[in-house]
Amino acid sequence: MSFPFLMLLFVISVTSAEGVSKSVFEKHQVIFLPEEHTSKEDHEFQLRFIRFLHSKGQRLFIAMEMFQQPFQPILEDYVACRIEEEEMLKRTEYARRWGFDPALYRDIWRFAKEKGIRIVAINLPSELVQRIRREGLERVRDDSLPDPIIPQTEKERQELKKVLAFHPKVEEKRFFDVQNAWDNGMALAIARLSERHPDHIIVVLVGRGHAEDYESGIPRKLKILKPDISIKILKRENLQRDFLFSIDFSSESSSANSTMEPNCRP
Repeated sequence: MSFPFLMLLFVISVTSAEGVSKSVFEKHQVIFLPEEHTSKEDHEFQLRFIRFLHSKGQRLFIAMEMFQQPFQPILEDYVACRIEEEEMLKRTEYARRWGFDPALYRDIWRFAKEKGIRIVAINLPSELVQRIRREGLERVRDDSLPDPIIPQTEKERQELKKVLAFHPKVEEKRFFDVQNAWDNGMALAIARLSERHPDHIIVVLVGRGHAEDYESGIPRKLKILKPDISIKILKRENLQRDFLFSIDFSSESSSANSTMEPNCRP
């Protein structure tokens, strides 16, 4: 590969990186970092992006699907250094209610604790989800759900049918109801958080099926609940493809570059 071509790639990547930085800071209040739950690479990307924002002095929250809303006070205790990680996981019932290897997320919540970044639980409680399965979403009212519920589009239903094809024993209506409840509930939690803290960027960690694009899942419902909100979906593979990952994040995302004092050690 010739030197001029390498220089051209560098200029393009730096220019693109500056564009991402500008859009992050000036245009978008909510940034989705969708994941495959078992992907180590996705979680490493999430952490590097969070570190990048923090290194720029950006005020931010980390909104996580991995924790259910009733356990928010426990996350507050953890970030405030009142409890240790083991107790936080036990009291949030992480193993039963989420279940994926905590090592996948450990560096993210440890960084949040060290830097005093608030972690916000946005998932619905399992008890509510079970009630929706039994009674149907149309019969359930709860403060953690919008009223009225935002219905699914035909596009969303067709995408869910593709997933359902791999689970032939699951009843279609219950499956649709639960998926729609999750999207509605998490969108409402994010909308409320953005209203209370308009000066913060909300970094949202959710499964890819909840934030695949702007016309489905949580992003679509969030725009309906809060039409003036600005949303960005950042996917790891897109940033890597555009030469942004190594240039924009690796050199400036180290916590050593931050001027903020550590909150406490995880």
